[in-house]
Amino acid sequence: MKPTGLWVVKLGGSLAGSPRLSPWLEALSQTSAVIVPGGGPFADRVRQAQARWHFDDITAHHMAIVAMRQYGRMLVGLCPKLLAATRLEDLARLQNQAVVWLPSPGILDAAGIPATWDITSDSLAAWLAGQLHAENLLLVKSVAELDEPTDRLREIPFAEAADAGWIDLAFDRYAMNQSFQSWLCGPGGHAMQPQAFTEPGRIFTLLRK
Repeated sequence: MKPTGLWVVKLGGSLAGSPRLSPWLEALSQTSAVIVPGGGPFADRVRQAQARWHFDDITAHHMAIVAMRQYGRMLVGLCPKLLAATRLEDLARLQNQAVVWLPSPGILDAAGIPATWDITSDSLAAWLAGQLHAENLLLVKSVAELDEPTDRLREIPFAEAADAGWIDLAFDRYAMNQSFQSWLCGPGGHAMQPQAFTEPGRIFTLLRK
């Protein structure tokens, strides 16, 4: 069985130092997913610089988006099977192969995305999923208990996931009442790709109201 519809997959920046990053990239390269990079250590440096120099949030927001681009370029460098694109029309045109989104501050400014640390690559992935009319959004997190979710974690409310620190505080604003479904999975989820895309309810944790 082949998965239907587009998947947007946000790869957490916390995977930047994990041995599971390469297996994730190899697994996703065999799909037609749009991959949204986190900020990883590049975004951490932005936070540190803002704490040191106290520049405004708009500046930090632009720098954090550039951090996502840096991580995204690293992902493509690690797995040359992946393509890279910035414009939404290019992402739509390349929907038959795996592609990494390299976000542009200008595109997000034009979309009215607020400049706040409450909005991370989680919310940006949800915004992108809406723009691309995706069917599913998967957030890959370095949370071991999501690898084999208990019955309690088969579904989890947005608010509970935010309280646990698994999604950002603005995520529900971009993901709730959308046409796509939002899912969480742990760092070991690469072992179940791409088959997991056909029956996500058996493997992933569904985010709900």
